[in-house]
Amino acid sequence: MNVTLPKRGARASAFVFACALAACAADRVDLSPRANRSAPAAIFYTAIGASDAVGYNASVPCANPPSVAVPTCPGGTGYVPDLAKQLRGGGASVTLNDLGISSAVIGPDIAATGNLYGSQGSAAPCLPRTGSDVIPGDFLTNELPKLSGSETLVTIFAGGNDTNAIVNANAAACLQRSGAAGPAVQQFLATEIQAFGADFTTLVQGVRAKAPGARIVVANLPNFAGIPFAQSASVAPAKPLLQAVSVGIDTNVYQPAATRLGIPVVDLLCDPQSYATASFFPGPLADGFHPNDAGYAALAASFFAQIGAATPVLPQTTCSQMSVASAALAPQIPPLPNPGQR
Repeated sequence: MNVTLPKRGARASAFVFACALAACAADRVDLSPRANRSAPAAIFYTAIGASDAVGYNASVPCANPPSVAVPTCPGGTGYVPDLAKQLRGGGASVTLNDLGISSAVIGPDIAATGNLYGSQGSAAPCLPRTGSDVIPGDFLTNELPKLSGSETLVTIFAGGNDTNAIVNANAAACLQRSGAAGPAVQQFLATEIQAFGADFTTLVQGVRAKAPGARIVVANLPNFAGIPFAQSASVAPAKPLLQAVSVGIDTNVYQPAATRLGIPVVDLLCDPQSYATASFFPGPLADGFHPNDAGYAALAASFFAQIGAATPVLPQTTCSQMSVASAALAPQIPPLPNPGQR
């Protein structure tokens, strides 16, 4: 599905890059030793992400308790350390810098919007978040500045917490309870998707500025209406909104990144494994939102394939997973739980 994006303030487009950025997209990471060189190149890998990068629900997360990742993640079974192991498989030395922060969103504007509305279980779901319910940080403010500049590879997985924050802030419970009509809700969603796109642009440009030699590989989002998290009785009414935001981000942000700029995109939206119960359960912290070891391993393998591809596979433009919920907005939707906050 496509969401028509209105302008937000001075932002004329959700997704505009300089030509110089597009020129950088053709580089690729060489993953295997070659006969005509004595040793494979060193790989300096930095992961930008949230609880996915921390490895929440993995048997060995990158932090315990899982909040801020240990940069080298020794022994971790999430996708970031798993990907680092696969990169080492070609004989390369790999220096890992895992910047993951549980519950982080892509930018301070999304965090500010999300923090206006408490998540399910808070004392006042339609009032500003307080205490442990507050969104703790964002990629632009708390992760981008920590790039060393020596990176040859940067992975980005953004949008999961943003989707929940946008849907929750939409007030599905709050905006609609206050009497807002469907068009106002849709306008809010479209505006926030545009904000995400602008933040993504800023993030990628920032990576290019700090680490001009880095190969950037990103993952899009599964349709959140189809993952196990959305099947519970408390979340299921929000499926139309979850679908509108997650698929809207994919089609308006990640699809152009892949097709117009050549940035490799791991296509989770149209991958059936993104929705398989076996990818989420069991696990020590199973919640239907975060993968287990098997799900993380599959994600690492998908990243690995795109990282080393001479011609990355483009994400599909249409698939059955793009529409698993009714397009109609459901009234009286309760606030979403915040599975990223632990």
